[in-house]
Amino acid sequence: MQNIEIIGNLAQDASMVQSKNGGDPFMSFKVICNEKKGDAEVKTVYEVTGKSSGVFQFLKQGKRVFVSGMPSARAYQSKDGNLMAQIVIRVHNLELL
Repeated sequence: MQNIEIIGNLAQDASMVQSKNGGDPFMSFKVICNEKKGDAEVKTVYEVTGKSSGVFQFLKQGKRVFVSGMPSARAYQSKDGNLMAQIVIRVHNLELL
C-alpha cells in the first residue's frame, strides 16, 4: 500500500463534486505545500479527493490541514498547451490544524 502525508494550506474552498459514474458525491480541494530549498521557495500543489466528512464545512481557503492518503498521478494539458502532471491524494485521514 502506498501512503503520502502532507501539511499545507487550502488553495480554495473545498467543493462537492458529482462522480461521473453516478455514484456518491465527493469533496475536492487543492492543498499548497511550501518548502525552502536554499534561497528558493518551492510550492507544490496537491489535488485532494475523498468522501465528505464532518469537517467539510470548515475547509476554507487558507486553512492549514494535515492530509494522508493514497497518491496517484494525473496528466493534463495546461492553458498554454504544455503537458503537465498533477499529484492526486485520495484522503484516508484529514485533520484541521
